[in-house]
Amino acid sequence: MKFTEHRDSNIYAVKKYEPGLVIVNNLSFDQSCYITQTKTESDWPCKSIDALSAELLDELLNEKPEVIILGTGETQHFPEPKLFAYCAHKGVGLEVMANDAACRTYNVLTTEDREIVLALIINQA
Repeated sequence: MKFTEHRDSNIYAVKKYEPGLVIVNNLSFDQSCYITQTKTESDWPCKSIDALSAELLDELLNEKPEVIILGTGETQHFPEPKLFAYCAHKGVGLEVMANDAACRTYNVLTTEDREIVLALIINQA
């Protein structure tokens, strides 16, 4: 699935997503990762929704986002409710969706100049 061009070339945007691979600007990621408008982290150690923890969320929260968009693979899987509460307590929304929808949502929100973290759980086949 290809995405439309982002207006500001200095901003990290998802250019293409397919199962097991995301292309951000000119960078390719084939393992769990996260991005903001100004940073990429190519080895976010969350390999499954069951592995998601407050500590892994803290790495995302350190980016000071308004919202975290969590892509959970090819289908939407929800983390434990306590993790939603953990983010809410920190004043940050946690939105959970399949990776393709998460990538599209991230791109839209960055055009609105929102502080977003896109975290993708990429499962290796």
